[in-house]
Amino acid sequence: MTRNLIVIGCAALLAFGLSFGSFAGSSPDSDSDGVPDAFDNCINTPNGPLASTGSCNSQEDQAGDGYGQPCDSDLNDDGATGVDDLGIMVTGLNAPGVGDLNCDGAVGVDDIGVAVTNLNQPPGPSGLGCAGTPPCSAQ
Repeated sequence: MTRNLIVIGCAALLAFGLSFGSFAGSSPDSDSDGVPDAFDNCINTPNGPLASTGSCNSQEDQAGDGYGQPCDSDLNDDGATGVDDLGIMVTGLNAPGVGDLNCDGAVGVDDIGVAVTNLNQPPGPSGLGCAGTPPCSAQ
């Protein structure tokens, strides 16, 4: 009997605690990737939860500049994606490297297409306060 009361009491406390958790509010996550904007290195493009797995699904930032791979085609970190960045990508075509924006293992035509779309645009946006000033990390 005592054991049952303890189990019921613990269950009630757990349920009570969970119900209050739903009123605690939540941080904005613009791209719905599970990482709040304030900790997201690519706030408008989903690139996965914080983890150390070495793929874009883990907020990968090969340049260490605070911008995630999917939204950082400014490879020379001069403030905007330019023809010079496209040149870097073409030189590294079919090889692993910083120009691999989708983290599929190599710089490809798909990555170059993203860079062309981003011509004359700055990287990001990033929610990290250190973005643009390496070393910068979400972890």
